Amino acid sequence: MLHFRIGLAALALASVAGPAGAVCPGLDVLYADGFEQLRPTWAVPAGAVRAENGQLIISPASGTYEWAASSAALYDDIDMCVTVTTVLSVEPLDAVAGLVFWYDDVNNFYVFEVSPAGTASVWRRQRGKWLEQVGWREVDTANVGDGASNELRVTTVADRATFYLNGSEFETLAGSPPERGQQIGLLAVSPEQGAARFAFDDLKVTAP
Repeated sequence: MLHFRIGLAALALASVAGPAGAVCPGLDVLYADGFEQLRPTWAVPAGAVRAENGQLIISPASGTYEWAASSAALYDDIDMCVTVTTVLSVEPLDAVAGLVFWYDDVNNFYVFEVSPAGTASVWRRQRGKWLEQVGWREVDTANVGDGASNELRVTTVADRATFYLNGSEFETLAGSPPERGQQIGLLAVSPEQGAARFAFDDLKVTAP
């Protein structure tokens, strides 16, 4: 994997799990997207990102990563979530789907990530460099394998971000949010062995 080399021993994959059971709890909705079509406020790389059947599909070329950032609004404190389904992982430890927050520009943002092998981590992109904020570790509540769905949730309040996977808290991090408000986005990484494919749906941004 390019910037996310996991460095864990191979994990035994469980049977394909059902949909994530958690529900994004916020009631004061600031933004929601069911991906019936690709809104023009999504900045997306040609060919790697598309809206299809009510989902946003991200499929980077092998050994690469892609993200889509939304310019629909700038937010201060938020509680956001998205459901992501692994359509094709190719190599579960090295394929990654992520929820982008504290997005300032293409060189400065954070991302909460999960792999189809059931591990999660948090990364910061600063000045175009990738910096590990929370190291990769196994998450008991993760649904693993191709066809499995997981709900990623990030809550940001001031300089604190808290992460949840399928309703269970993963970690809290002190970081550096953009001074003039944050954008949000979605990210995927493909392993060297081939192009992975992830389907995102039910994206919601609410007030915390």
